[in-house]
Amino acid sequence: MATAELSKGGRRRRLPVGARAAWLRAYAAIWVATLGSAALVALLGAPITRTVRHLLGLRLEPDRNPPPQVGHVLALAAHNIAIAAWPLLLGVAGAHQHRLARHVADGVLLACIAVNTVLVGGALGAYGTSLLPYIPQLPLEWAALALGASSWLTHRRTALTFAEWLAAIACLLVCAAVLETGAVPHR
Repeated sequence: MATAELSKGGRRRRLPVGARAAWLRAYAAIWVATLGSAALVALLGAPITRTVRHLLGLRLEPDRNPPPQVGHVLALAAHNIAIAAWPLLLGVAGAHQHRLARHVADGVLLACIAVNTVLVGGALGAYGTSLLPYIPQLPLEWAALALGASSWLTHRRTALTFAEWLAAIACLLVCAAVLETGAVPHR
């Protein structure tokens, strides 16, 4: 009974028009770019795989990862929040108000997403399934990256509240950092 009373008087928050669809499109595009890069590296064969492995230099060994610590979680979250949330600043800076600024912002955002997805996709293509235990956080990180991108795509048409979008991105990335710190193989 108390629940019904609380829900009647409570105000429901609504996402801006098109925000869900923009996030879903961005999330799907990020995964397509990641998996497409992985498939390309894997299909091109040994010479490319060796080159990517050499460039990335990943050592997939549990003893290379330190035991979980709060400081590591916070460092990962801070690093990833900067990568995923910077598109929020485009709206604050007023980039949505000028056609040229919108195009430049779109290009920079696309480049940022491409760099991240091509690196991860290349690693997946080069290292294969042996990389999977080291990236359990990837769906959450990509969700936050898509949230940052979709915030800009939505802001181009509708004013957004900076704090709510930042809080959602930060929440996803703190969860991802906890997962990355605790769920990966470590010593």
